[in-house]
Amino acid sequence: MAIKYSPSVNIIRDSNRDLGYIPTPNAERIAKLIASNFSDGLRSFTLIGSYGTGKSSFLWAISQTILGKKRFFDLGFDNYTAVEALNMVGEFSPVSDYFANYFGVEDSKKIDFTQHIFSEIYNRYHGLGKGNRLLLLLIDEFGKFLEYAARHEPEKELYFLQQLAEFVNNSDHNILLITSLHQNFDAYASKLNEPQRNEWTK
Repeated sequence: MAIKYSPSVNIIRDSNRDLGYIPTPNAERIAKLIASNFSDGLRSFTLIGSYGTGKSSFLWAISQTILGKKRFFDLGFDNYTAVEALNMVGEFSPVSDYFANYFGVEDSKKIDFTQHIFSEIYNRYHGLGKGNRLLLLLIDEFGKFLEYAARHEPEKELYFLQQLAEFVNNSDHNILLITSLHQNFDAYASKLNEPQRNEWTK
């Protein structure tokens, strides 16, 4: 397959393409940091960087490495017998609705709607078999979800994000969540009132 060079990477569209990625020393440092913290029990990470700094390319490359398609980084994840990567790209919409559509969960008015979403993620994880398995959740352009959350029902959206983080950060399971932002998390809360900003900061 011919190597493709593109100034813009989409982790969904390009998941099966060879993009000719060349890791920088900074990218290697971040990848090793993620791997080290993951082995210590941390399960969720956020990449923050301005436009054009290679966040999407990094997400693509770390996914390729973990899946065993290409070895861009030395992560020490070779002992996993089953690995699946779920690639998502943020949009200006409720993050809970995006997850529901992704995992085929219907009827957002049900009381157990959020738990149903997490059950579907859990099922994908357990569907990898009984061996040493790893489920990778990559969300590029995560800031679009935060922009929506800041303008529409921020309490509801933030509560879902809090639940998602708590669900992923269960060190009993090998689920790795990596998101990307163009600016610090708090910067998306600039138009909220003080109580909302305090909740956002939490």
